[in-house]
Amino acid sequence: MTTDTEARFVITRTFAASRERLWEAWTDPAQLAAWNGPKGTTGITLAADVRPGGLLHWRMDVPDGGSMWGRASYSEVTPPARLVYVQSFSDETGGIARAPFFDGRWPMEMLTEVTFEEDGAGTRVTLVWTPLDAEPDETANFIGNIPSMHGGWGGSFDRLAALLAAEG
Repeated sequence: MTTDTEARFVITRTFAASRERLWEAWTDPAQLAAWNGPKGTTGITLAADVRPGGLLHWRMDVPDGGSMWGRASYSEVTPPARLVYVQSFSDETGGIARAPFFDGRWPMEMLTEVTFEEDGAGTRVTLVWTPLDAEPDETANFIGNIPSMHGGWGGSFDRLAALLAAEG
């Protein structure tokens, strides 16, 4: 497994909730489906086995009526501090599939690292995506789309903040 250390996407947000509460929102299938995905999308968690070697499989429905599937294979699960997994697009059955955009020229797999750190009265969540074993054009597409990833993950984080605030 090789990574391109120059091709990294990083997003950080501090939430007004405990690490334990944020951990729950990231690992409970129903809660994850409620916030994971850009604004306007809806999701369903199809399988969730949050342990090293376990698999997360989900479907995201987009406003135009289409659907995309994704999967994550966990390699590190350290409650309530850290999740590490390899994330991919998938097919309906959970097999790894090419992305449905850029003519499929998107990294097949991305290393995803999520940390949860106490930060005053809340928790700072940092997500890092790094392409794994990507072809040069896949890496170029990844780097060129970092601004849109900020928008997508920013929307997901907004949805997560709203979920947490609703519990207020």
